[in-house]
Amino acid sequence: MYLDSITGKQLKLLQKLDHYGRQRLQRSNSLDLLWEELKSVRGKTFPESLLEETIATLQHFVDEINYINVVEIASFISNTDYLSTLLLDRIASVAVQQIEKIHPFTILAIILPFSTLNYDPPQRDEFFGTCVQHLNSYLGILDPLMLVYLGFSLATLQYFPEDLLKSIFNIEFLSRLDSQLEILSSSLSARVQFHLMELNRSICLECPEFQIPWFHDRFCQQYNKGIGVMNGAQQQIYKMLAEVLGGINCVKASVLTPYYHTVDFECILDKRKKPLPYGSHNTALGQLPEMPWEPNTEIVGSRLPPGAERIALEFLDSKSFCRNIPHMKGKFAMKKRHLEILGYRVIQISQFEWNSMALSTKDARMDYLRERIFGEVKS
Repeated sequence: MYLDSITGKQLKLLQKLDHYGRQRLQRSNSLDLLWEELKSVRGKTFPESLLEETIATLQHFVDEINYINVVEIASFISNTDYLSTLLLDRIASVAVQQIEKIHPFTILAIILPFSTLNYDPPQRDEFFGTCVQHLNSYLGILDPLMLVYLGFSLATLQYFPEDLLKSIFNIEFLSRLDSQLEILSSSLSARVQFHLMELNRSICLECPEFQIPWFHDRFCQQYNKGIGVMNGAQQQIYKMLAEVLGGINCVKASVLTPYYHTVDFECILDKRKKPLPYGSHNTALGQLPEMPWEPNTEIVGSRLPPGAERIALEFLDSKSFCRNIPHMKGKFAMKKRHLEILGYRVIQISQFEWNSMALSTKDARMDYLRERIFGEVKS
């Protein structure tokens, strides 16, 4: 689609730029020289044609990653969404071995690629523990926004340092955060509040022993006001699911859980694997989803008939995965964990699979949905 919209001259220019880029990569004979070339390039917009070769060149100089450049390399990887276990393992190793030479306020940048790309290095606990320990003396003076992002990033990795979390979830810190949010742009303020909500939700579900209360009902109700209208592809899937399950009253779309995760589609099977109808409370096409079953309900399975199961069907687009391999990114893996804690059987269907040649016909897709819902779930 993109190539169709550019002229022949533009295409030739792009090819020349690509050629010169490759030449400069090949001439780099040290990490320092390579990094001078990469400093001005933004990861998200990094040319696809050069990215793989750039990562390969970085991997070639992996032993040159040290406390001086580790933060910049980690930030670059975070922004490219490219999972290189070799580079991430080296970053973790440098952090563990040279932590005293790394500025504590840069720890978030070091942890971020692991969180974003959903990767645990071999020395996982030592790495995260070393990073958090390095920060502990600074929790009281750390920028509130950074602390929220750090807590959320660690939560996606299922790492919950109690001291750090209790330094966030107290009245004094939240007051400081509120004051700072007032002077931020509305978009940045909303992002920070959303990450705080996600962290609060994660702790309530994964670490209830910390006894940190859930206090984001009102925020979530405001945030979710605009959801519920399905696009054409979603309506097509909705109709297929209705056909597979035996009626439009056997499937819900855009469902909100008690902690306000949005589930693409939901259905319930009884103990005989027969779909249970929702009755008159179903969400119709184009309408807003109904509100959660009950505020603060943690395990919803108890509300179902004996032996029944609640199923969440999630359709994952390319943004849910690393750029180079179909490895699910951190926040999507965390959502799956949370839905399972809430009593769901989670069926995740990737865009790559749904749009594959094997599922190019409606019948093939219907059979696929039947297999995923009623048969053995593929891993």
